[in-house]
Amino acid sequence: MSPCAGLNRSRNLQKGFWIQRPIFEVTEWRFGCVLELTNFNLSGALAGTIMLMLFMGTLARLLFGHERAVFSNGRFGFDLRPRWWLIILLTILLGGFIHFVYIRPRFRIKRHTTVILAALRTALIGLVVFMLLKPVVVVSSVVPRSSYVALAIDDSLSMKLQDTPGRLTRLAYAKQMLLAPPSAGKNSFLTDLEDKFKTNLYGFSGEVTSVADGNTLYGEGRTTDITGALDEIAKRSSGMPLSAVILATDGAANVSRDLDATLRELRARDVPVFTIGVGDTSRPLDAELSRINVPRRVLVGSRANIDAFVSLSGYGATKVLLNVREDGRAIKTEVFNLRGSDTQAVKLEIVPSTPGFHRYTVEITPLDGEVTIDNNRQDALVEVIEGPMRILHVEGEPRWELGKIRESLSLTEKNITIVSLQRTGENKFYRQGIGGEQELVAGFPKTEEELFAYDGLVLGSVEASFFTTEQLRNIEAFVARRGGGLLALGGRFSFDGGKYKGTLIDDLLPLALEGHKVDDAESYAPVYKAQLTGAGQEHPITRLNEDRSVSQKTWNDLPPVSISEILKTVKPGATLLLEAKRVGASSPAVPLLGQQKYGRGQTLALTATDTWRWRMRMDSKSNAHETFWRQMLRYLVSGTPKQIEVGAQQDVYVMDDTVSVVADIRDKHFNPVNDARATARITKPSGATLDVPLKFTSINDANVYTGEFKADELGQHGIELIANSSSLGQVSAKSNMLVSDLNREFYGAEQNPGLLKRIAAETGGKYYQLSDLHSLLDDLTYRKTPYSERITKDLWDMPINFFLIVGLLSAEWFLRKREGLA
Repeated sequence: MSPCAGLNRSRNLQKGFWIQRPIFEVTEWRFGCVLELTNFNLSGALAGTIMLMLFMGTLARLLFGHERAVFSNGRFGFDLRPRWWLIILLTILLGGFIHFVYIRPRFRIKRHTTVILAALRTALIGLVVFMLLKPVVVVSSVVPRSSYVALAIDDSLSMKLQDTPGRLTRLAYAKQMLLAPPSAGKNSFLTDLEDKFKTNLYGFSGEVTSVADGNTLYGEGRTTDITGALDEIAKRSSGMPLSAVILATDGAANVSRDLDATLRELRARDVPVFTIGVGDTSRPLDAELSRINVPRRVLVGSRANIDAFVSLSGYGATKVLLNVREDGRAIKTEVFNLRGSDTQAVKLEIVPSTPGFHRYTVEITPLDGEVTIDNNRQDALVEVIEGPMRILHVEGEPRWELGKIRESLSLTEKNITIVSLQRTGENKFYRQGIGGEQELVAGFPKTEEELFAYDGLVLGSVEASFFTTEQLRNIEAFVARRGGGLLALGGRFSFDGGKYKGTLIDDLLPLALEGHKVDDAESYAPVYKAQLTGAGQEHPITRLNEDRSVSQKTWNDLPPVSISEILKTVKPGATLLLEAKRVGASSPAVPLLGQQKYGRGQTLALTATDTWRWRMRMDSKSNAHETFWRQMLRYLVSGTPKQIEVGAQQDVYVMDDTVSVVADIRDKHFNPVNDARATARITKPSGATLDVPLKFTSINDANVYTGEFKADELGQHGIELIANSSSLGQVSAKSNMLVSDLNREFYGAEQNPGLLKRIAAETGGKYYQLSDLHSLLDDLTYRKTPYSERITKDLWDMPINFFLIVGLLSAEWFLRKREGLA
């Protein structure tokens, strides 16, 4: 019979009394019987207590005699064969001894002193009994050099930043801590690692390279592809007994890949990733232009905003100068007062004056003490298009608004053509700006093809019943599928006054049709003063002057207008650009101009009925009305797509990026064409050409043709679509994209512990700093794997046991001495 069987039977006898579950488990082991506590979480309790005490690794090993990983990964027990009756007998004897020696005698001892003495002696005896029971910890330990570990070190440019102890570069510090040769009798981390594991050493940035030592790591990689590195290491280690991957990096990943899939695969293979963070987790003294947002297409002469996101680190509130260049030519400099240690968005305005593709560069003037200025710049490529863009304006009754809009644009605007259709009677229309005698001869377009010939649509004071159900569907498709712009104006027959509630037009509008009509007596009283909202202060429609203060003053000087219907609710996702405040009233402001995206297009709603007052009631020198309507209509159509388009998925790439070419081919109804044979011909700055085959696919719910090529030349690249379809025949389109000399390695280059901790946590690994490599080696050594064996480590001879015995005896002696008992 097993020598442990009796003790296990004794254990089971405890069931049925006040102990509901066994409090210990007896495991047969080659060194005897190990008593393992199960009901009381001794492992968790001791590990928690020990972790609080192990504030320094060296001190911990001195006191406890073993590494932290032994306690955190091991199971506690006792290496002896105790009899249950012996435990009970010893407990009774101990209790009797304490009672007769400390509790029963009364002498001159105070009660609380008696309790303390009893507690000290009980603790001492308990500790001695604990040691006599020969406590052990059973832990898995790797069989030396039975498995592999992959050690991968980041070799990208961001590892050249100097933010480590001694002002070493990140790479130099990592190599010093991980790979430095043994010195002063002390092994390097790599040497200790190789004693335990067969080690494969890699360098990675955009690609993974096997290296023999750190001498071939220079920190020259232009990208950091952590996901790709993990994929490649897993692929190269296929068929090997791989215990773990060690990843030493700053975590500044800048290549977009499916990290979740990679982590799932590693977890399924039981390959943990132990991550080592390199570099400071914050950027000391740095100003970074994180990104800029610029419209990809702008109508020549139109205002366009550059949204610049500036991130300051280590600075207080300071002035930041932003410089803008167009094709290398300085065009403006603006000063912004920014808060310190924060990311803030600022707006810069440009007005492209010539058609074509223009490169815009935004750059921060370097601040004093910046750790790097390589992240102070961003580039953008903007297509500046010429008109004329055609806008159809429909009015259900004669009114001044249409005439004054046409008059304002006729003075200077050459890129916008307003084609107007004004009802003058039953089935009678007055047409202006038409391109031929047959255009709109029968009224509003009856087919999608006719309507889709326009780039924008303005609905004035015209009721919903003016349109057939089919025409209302066509208007919705004009915005959602065609990608056109729709502007709804206030008037007697607009919005709820035109019975649009519940129609498809209701869905399109940025303002909900739930308002009420202004009292008839005041329907056309000019009592509402326009006010800029926060968004309106910077918007290309409502910013009437490059100088923000002048723009604000212009709006303040404009006379009130009339609103025939109050719409109070702005739909979720819509942007309110103008509000209207009733003159002399304390009532809250109401929406005046709202904008939102809808499908491929956009919609705007302007509830005023008589903006012509901004022209007729102002000084003759004022051009506010003209500027407002020119900017409104330009904005309405500047983003309207063409039937056939081609371009890169983003306008700017950097060297070695994979450029994604996207072609959108649509029929006359602007439905995607899926049977085309398409090729993109890339013309590089050197004049070399490359044909990229395109395949029909779906990206973000859009059915398009896509292909890829690698960016290997700096500068603008021409993209020409050559396609043939059975429904369209031969079609073509052209565009440009830019390969910039920017380097993403210095953007967001502070250590990213969040990403590194996530990688470690999702694969069963752990995150470390370079200063904690000994803990990493211990965790690798004592991790349970198919390549480890179970070993037993004694705990009875831990130095802390001796210190506790001496401490308890000293405390008892001191107390006795104080009470005159010794």
